[in-house]
Amino acid sequence: MECNLNITEREISGITILDISGRVDAATSSKMEEELTKKVDAGVINIIMNMENLSYISSSGLRVILASLKKVKSAGGKIALLQLQPGPAEVFKMTGFDRLFPICSSMEGAVEQFSA
Repeated sequence: MECNLNITEREISGITILDISGRVDAATSSKMEEELTKKVDAGVINIIMNMENLSYISSSGLRVILASLKKVKSAGGKIALLQLQPGPAEVFKMTGFDRLFPICSSMEGAVEQFSA
């Protein structure tokens, strides 16, 4: 099975949207960590992670997202998750991560998280 991860970036209303597709596991989590670290180090602190096309996330991926959340929060920012698919959503629920992040079903709802 091919293990791939694609991350593309765009911006809406001054918020960075990261479209994440594929799998985040032990083989790909370092790529995700590198991308997120670059963003945060460059001063990007308001991030929507669009997970509409994310098929799988492992504990390695959760660790990367949690570390990014800590960095972003310490800089006064926020991370919102968008359109989690059933498999990854179950992982977030089982680990309690669903209580750490706003999880939104629409882009409009995700963008609204940053106006509060």
